Amino acid sequence: MPTSLLVRKGLSNGSVVSAILFVMIFAIYASTGENVFTAFSMNNLIVNMTAQAIAATGLTLIILSGGFDLSVGGVVVLANVILASSHAVTASDVFVSIGLVLAASIVVGVINGFFIAYVGVQSIAVTLATMIMCQGIALVVMPAPGGNVSPIITSLTKPVGVIPGAAIVLLLLVVLWLLYRRTSYGVYIYAIGEDEKAAFQAGIPVRRVKFFIYVKASLIYGLAGVMLSAQTASGDPTGSSLFLLLVFAAVAIGGTKFGGGRGSVIGSMIGAGILALLQKTLFAVGVATFYTSIFQGLVLIVAVLIGSLSIRLAKRGEV
Repeated sequence: MPTSLLVRKGLSNGSVVSAILFVMIFAIYASTGENVFTAFSMNNLIVNMTAQAIAATGLTLIILSGGFDLSVGGVVVLANVILASSHAVTASDVFVSIGLVLAASIVVGVINGFFIAYVGVQSIAVTLATMIMCQGIALVVMPAPGGNVSPIITSLTKPVGVIPGAAIVLLLLVVLWLLYRRTSYGVYIYAIGEDEKAAFQAGIPVRRVKFFIYVKASLIYGLAGVMLSAQTASGDPTGSSLFLLLVFAAVAIGGTKFGGGRGSVIGSMIGAGILALLQKTLFAVGVATFYTSIFQGLVLIVAVLIGSLSIRLAKRGEV
């Protein structure tokens, strides 16, 4: 394969582009003189990105299918306050609390999926409504930040030997995605996102697929809430908006095309890693915390521009 064609193919892949961007920022971080390659530092970086990476996984499924989901922040925050206010001590208590989180997440997904897939309401309207509902319930459960998350849950952030525990979770997600991508439902997601009418005419059960996409995504958001709780060890009913923005930024940086049909869960996970790494890099070089959002926005703009170029390159290669 000619070098120019290989480069073009690589640049047309959002996961490859985001991986290159991650390596560049990591090189800057490594040059700051911080103890970058210690087990503690690597575990801390992975823990900081895990909740956003998991949530970005679910959101990517929605966007690949041509949909939109604003409820991600609400579900994550609701899961967080449920766990922080459950007073779980024993393993059975934790099991019940996590079960309640997953049940609540599924209910939100069913509401989203039903109204979007079967009633035909616009996804942005339905998911905005469920996000507000989740925020309201979260404030009822926990009116102010606080609470305590069970040590059993927070232990998810601790290393297993020399391997970060959060890394095992992310690796499992990657494996599940690679397997799911090759199933009929994985193929259907891309087909629906590319052209929903053509997918329907090809015999794909569009409504059923879209319904279960929203249910699965919401369940994944609940798992992200579990990891966020493990990371913070407390609850915050007011953090949904910031979390929502960061997850959308991770998906965009990861190269997933808003509108559907092109992208990858792996790219979105790398995008979450870029945001976490950027925050650590800025802190290491002495940039004030309130400037972090500015730099995150600049990285997002660069990533979107690269993504637009990638799509053009991909289309040119298909001609």
